[in-house]
Amino acid sequence: MQTLHRNFTCCLCLAALVLLCSCGESPLAGKVQGNFYTPRYANGFCIDTCGGAKVLTVVNPFQQAQKICYRYPIGATPPQRVICMSTTHVAFLSFIDKTSGLVGVSGAGNLYDSTMQAAYVANRIADVGYDKSLNMEKMLELQPDVIFTYGVSGEFLSTAEKLEELGLRVVYIGEYTEQHPLGKAEWAVAFAAFWGCEAEVVDKFAQVEATYLSLKDLAATSPEKVKVLLNAPWGDAWFVPGAYGNAATLLEDAQGESAIPLRRHRDSYPISIETAYSHAQSADIWLNTGQASSLSELRVMHKLIENIPAFRCGKAYNCNARTSPQGGNDFFESGTVNPHLILKDVVKLLHPDLLPDYTLTYYRQLQ
Repeated sequence: MQTLHRNFTCCLCLAALVLLCSCGESPLAGKVQGNFYTPRYANGFCIDTCGGAKVLTVVNPFQQAQKICYRYPIGATPPQRVICMSTTHVAFLSFIDKTSGLVGVSGAGNLYDSTMQAAYVANRIADVGYDKSLNMEKMLELQPDVIFTYGVSGEFLSTAEKLEELGLRVVYIGEYTEQHPLGKAEWAVAFAAFWGCEAEVVDKFAQVEATYLSLKDLAATSPEKVKVLLNAPWGDAWFVPGAYGNAATLLEDAQGESAIPLRRHRDSYPISIETAYSHAQSADIWLNTGQASSLSELRVMHKLIENIPAFRCGKAYNCNARTSPQGGNDFFESGTVNPHLILKDVVKLLHPDLLPDYTLTYYRQLQ
């Protein structure tokens, strides 16, 4: 089926589908259950069977979405040609070992994976553009069987409709809205459904889960939580994660606590720099320093920054240890399917005695 399926009522075959429609304010926002696969951590997808065929159900796949449900019937023939509108999606394809059919990426020059970079340089992967510069002619030329895409506040909807009018199949992926880091990684099973390799991917995900939970247990042995300053100024505001977001969940699992009190939201939200600065005085460490790659770059973001204790003590870290010359950041690529490695980094930074021999993967100290 070549069109995007969207409606708000369940077909008879999916009568068992459960939608808890209190999006944005509840840690269970958009939870769905399927008779083929019900995720353990992800809230935004499930896999059902309908008349003997599989159906991927996706709910509320972008910020501020409410009661939005997409259903994608999955045929017996796996996709042979795929376009990904995010490098995150490429990481999912790599996780399930299905990158051979990748023919296009939005922002292909930002790929971190060296194999994918080489394929792009060799013209085996095309860059299809981004946002208003999206090259629909190129996308048509590539003849994809499926386009994996995402949306922020639903702004891609009109573009998706245009692509459908051209006969292209679009599938929304909403991993970035998940509350739990393992929920983000679990979307690998949604990708696997298109190739019928769910069983293998579920086993692989189980290994990631086991490692993550063992690290969480290790962190829990620390007697105290560490106060952490998250993020950095952006323009005239300081964006912080919601208490129901995956960043807050990961911090809690690492036995950390945000120095800035977090609101009971799923999505990130802005506060004033002055408010962030006042809370920053109690932080023991500073993580995720935005675009800053050095202390000098961090200092010039705002005049108050040099008076933040974690800055003065040199305890500022950013998740940009693995970047490509073109600007690709592997934290946002493979990090999506490796939440256990991100958690390991954060546990190491917050409780170094618990992992004395571990070398950071995604994080680096600003100098």
